[in-house]
Amino acid sequence: MTCLPAFALVVALSGSAVVASRAPSPDLLAMIDTYGSGQYDQAVKQAVGIDDLGPLRRQFVQDVPLWIAGDPSRAANRRAAAAGFLLELTAARLEADWGRLSDLVEFTCAQLRLSGAPTPFERAWDEASIALASRARARLWLLGEYARLPHQKPVNRPPPKPGESPSPKHLIHVMERFPGDPRFRLAQVVAWTWGRDEEPIRNVETRRDRSIGPLLRQPQLDAITGLEPLTLEPGVAAEAWVRTGLLQFAAGDHAAALRAYESALAVATDPSMKYLARFSAGRTLEALGRLEDAIRAYTQALEVTPDAESATVALASLQFSRDEREAAVARLDRTFGPRSTKTDPGRMIGYGSFIRWPELQAAMRAELPR
Repeated sequence: MTCLPAFALVVALSGSAVVASRAPSPDLLAMIDTYGSGQYDQAVKQAVGIDDLGPLRRQFVQDVPLWIAGDPSRAANRRAAAAGFLLELTAARLEADWGRLSDLVEFTCAQLRLSGAPTPFERAWDEASIALASRARARLWLLGEYARLPHQKPVNRPPPKPGESPSPKHLIHVMERFPGDPRFRLAQVVAWTWGRDEEPIRNVETRRDRSIGPLLRQPQLDAITGLEPLTLEPGVAAEAWVRTGLLQFAAGDHAAALRAYESALAVATDPSMKYLARFSAGRTLEALGRLEDAIRAYTQALEVTPDAESATVALASLQFSRDEREAAVARLDRTFGPRSTKTDPGRMIGYGSFIRWPELQAAMRAELPR
């Protein structure tokens, strides 16, 4: 499998070269140097305010490789600094500019792979890059067209059309670089589910006759099958169980979902997974009409992550229905007040490993060669 080569990316960027040259070019190398010296936030702050990313994008593929090669004794340090700076800039401009920076991320991925044997920094960088793609739910960019899980049989597909830009299959490259890594295996299953992870609308009964039991669709079955071996991997077991439960809940298999959340709680050490197991159990219990148990589960979730929006709204809704309106209003005021800064795992679970972005960002910084 091949990545977009440097020459092709330069050609792709050259169309805006004339326009971009009219504006002063940002001093990209100075910003990367600042980042490499440990002044991470300062370096990214300088780049975040740039209006036109064209000159920076062009410099990244034209000037940065030459700068890295210019000092062989510091090539690894410079390469890592450039890679880390790019990811943190992408994170800062993710909502507006993922589409303009993702090609540079894959270009950098190729440069890291060509630099020699895998390193701890490369792995940390790969995991952080997948988290950003997960926030964009960039399934095609990560897996390519006609993606399949390891247990699925290959299917003959038509060759790409002439002139068609193939997906970089970023996650596939990473898995080839770090075979068997459970984090990347989990990311593969999660990305594969995007577009297939619909849930029933809250408080709206589906047309399916509930008496016939759960109705698992093939994609849900395949995703659950893909998650099953990951429930035995200590580092990812809790999340694999939570995601299994979410798929079972979406299919209406509430009993199986509750068992999955219980299994997650038995092995969870990360507060976000503990919260998600409690909160998701509350949603399942509420769907079953077990409102007292649902209230207890939501309350336990808020003990893990106080004032998280998802459990707060769910619990307050049940309190309103029981005429406990003062308690519900007080809870909502506290959660949605001006000083509320809580990150809500319940709102982030659909974005894969982006739920762990602060942790992954710190891990990448820690592995930067000095």
